Amino acid sequence: MADSEGFELPETVKDIGLAIGSVVIVFLLTFAYSGNWPPMVVIESGSMEHDNNPLYSEPRYSHIGTIDTGDLVVVKKVKKSDIVTYLEGKKTDYKKYGDYGDVIVYYKNGIETYDGQPVTPVIHRAMAWVEVVDKENETYYIPEIDTTFQGKIQLAEIGLGGGASIQNIQNSGYITKGDSTGNPHPDQLTHYDITGAPVQPVDPGWVVGMAKGELPWFGLIKLRVTQPDNYYEAPPQCRTMLWASMFIVLAGPVLAGQLWDNYQSRNNASSISKSGKNRKE
Repeated sequence: MADSEGFELPETVKDIGLAIGSVVIVFLLTFAYSGNWPPMVVIESGSMEHDNNPLYSEPRYSHIGTIDTGDLVVVKKVKKSDIVTYLEGKKTDYKKYGDYGDVIVYYKNGIETYDGQPVTPVIHRAMAWVEVVDKENETYYIPEIDTTFQGKIQLAEIGLGGGASIQNIQNSGYITKGDSTGNPHPDQLTHYDITGAPVQPVDPGWVVGMAKGELPWFGLIKLRVTQPDNYYEAPPQCRTMLWASMFIVLAGPVLAGQLWDNYQSRNNASSISKSGKNRKE
């Protein structure tokens, strides 16, 4: 009676299992680092893009180093003391993602859900911290420039340009702003939350975390399926880089495996040839 052979998984199943396991491990390690779940967010709009913006140099072809539509950004949970504003960064030459200061992810006016549905948070740059000294008398203080304002905060006076001003501030928090040409003014001047209320300075309790790394282009896969309009609004270079990267990721292991098999075949053939010659001698 022949011995029963042990069950062995096909090589393809092993490879798929290894790939899935690797992805799970990466996500768990990223979660451990970030303290948030999910540890990454997909950038759904171009509010942080630097393309065609006279304030910034044009991004390199890959757009690595700036936040673009379709990027996967790691969001790390942080304390208020960890966040460096634009005005602080300008003094110390501290830059992140192509400009001074840190980029934060936050919920407008702290609203995380509405009518039972999750609300998409915003990822913008922390420009300055405003302290409401006296809400009734509209007295505000910007510590980065050690300046007190009465009634309203003139944006030009805090280095944000333009003749506009922010007023009717209800709470202390961060003044935030996108980098793109479509965001010439802070969120607290032009943005509204899902209920239609003006966006207030970002309380630290509304902050999901700080942008602390990116996996460029790969979030475009999700946008291609769920938000095709946003996918096509992404910089064309990013879309090209995505498909080039996908080819390398998918075809690379196959090509590497074939090269390795050819290398082993040549070595085996060479060994057999040498062995035959030795026997003849």
